[in-house]
Amino acid sequence: MWRERRAFAYYYQNAASAVGGELDMDFWQRLVPRVCQSEPAVWDALISISALFESPETISVARKNQNHRDALEWYSRALSQVRQQIARGAVDTFVGLISCMLFLCIEALRGGVEEAIQLYGQGVQLILALRAQIAAGWATATEAAVLDETIIPIFIRLGLIGFSFSQPKLALLREAASTPKRADISWRSLRNEIARLGVETQFLQHACEEHLLSADGPYVPKELLDLQNNLSLELSNWYTAFSSLKSSQVNDTGTIALFTATYEALYIMLNISTSSSEVITDQFLPNFQTIVDQSRIALDASLRCDGTQPPITFDINPGVVLWFTCLRCREPSIRREAIALLRRSPRVQGFHSSSSAVIFGERIMHFEEVKSIAITQYSATIDPSIPTIPISVRPISSSQSRDSSSNLQGEASRIRCSLADQIPEEARIGHFTVLQPEVGSSASLTPEVIAKWNLPRDQPILSFWRNERHPVDQSWRMVCEYVPMGVVP
Repeated sequence: MWRERRAFAYYYQNAASAVGGELDMDFWQRLVPRVCQSEPAVWDALISISALFESPETISVARKNQNHRDALEWYSRALSQVRQQIARGAVDTFVGLISCMLFLCIEALRGGVEEAIQLYGQGVQLILALRAQIAAGWATATEAAVLDETIIPIFIRLGLIGFSFSQPKLALLREAASTPKRADISWRSLRNEIARLGVETQFLQHACEEHLLSADGPYVPKELLDLQNNLSLELSNWYTAFSSLKSSQVNDTGTIALFTATYEALYIMLNISTSSSEVITDQFLPNFQTIVDQSRIALDASLRCDGTQPPITFDINPGVVLWFTCLRCREPSIRREAIALLRRSPRVQGFHSSSSAVIFGERIMHFEEVKSIAITQYSATIDPSIPTIPISVRPISSSQSRDSSSNLQGEASRIRCSLADQIPEEARIGHFTVLQPEVGSSASLTPEVIAKWNLPRDQPILSFWRNERHPVDQSWRMVCEYVPMGVVP
């Protein structure tokens, strides 16, 4: 019992503010601990989060760690209690939703991505059930306020981070967040609105992608162009409200930097969403630089007393915009700095591991640069006046730390003049999908595709699209290619 009380104290003092962010302290530090006083399952889930938060080691190390043994015991106990309540038909929807959120956090900390995704879907169903109860007058005003002001925005932010799998569930929540009125402008309302705009932008990108990758050729219908303009106007209005508030809140440097970086990323996304070109992103290098600069400030502001980042966050954070920069910015110094900063981010952001994102981002960067070298050198054999790109371009190593930015800048400065301009359209890849070769895992991985690309059946496959120039009429077309993840550099 002493360890349980200690874990609760650690959660209250250290984990609560980090998991949800300073803007959701009422929920994570006040409401959840209050609920756990009368709900044993919530108590056990909360102290399990605390133990995992205090000792965020990998699973192999965790087996030797008392905190992890405690966490697993308490989590198992919480699950058992919830199952018993379900069997008795005694589960309160609001309490069940809070339990689901805590379980999701536990699975994310443990690396249980699939389990966390399932819990996300269950949470959305509980949200819809609670909303129906509110409409029927069966829920309290407090529960209704917490649902609309805190829980739904949390699920929207989580969906923004994991859009590839959360898209169907997010569609059920899109109408939940409303644009803040001028009298209601606060950091919290601005955060909820920028997250909503982020989700809407991703839905726009997805809809445009279906047309841009069409077999009939890239074409974006007028309704999507109109939606792009409307979202751009909403983003501009958001920035006006943000500028007004930050002028009176100049000391909140971390929040200001985070919101600025997020705004810049959405600005780029909206402007490029209707184009099939990859080189279009070169027009936004100043915006990418701002993302990197402001993300660095935000990460510095979120450091704990021991100089480390919290192991997990459900709040809006620099990870998403840095990930976007890693994939879409081809200027070498900015791209490498984005990867270095992504290493400094919280270990788990929503559902995803930062280390996995770093590895993938480095691989894509190296893949494009190597492909660019091959294309440029082939062109030089035809026209020797075309300069080649230095072979020395390499991704940053995992040993580089937060102090490695000078090394990154030094490496990048040697190639900046040539590489940013000379990664040709043909070498730039996008619209990534990681596929599993098992039967039925993807409609695109047909036996014919596997045979054509000589794909193995024992490792994930990276599917991507790129623009290819026709050798005769010099016209462009989008082509889909496949490569085993094991051979991506």
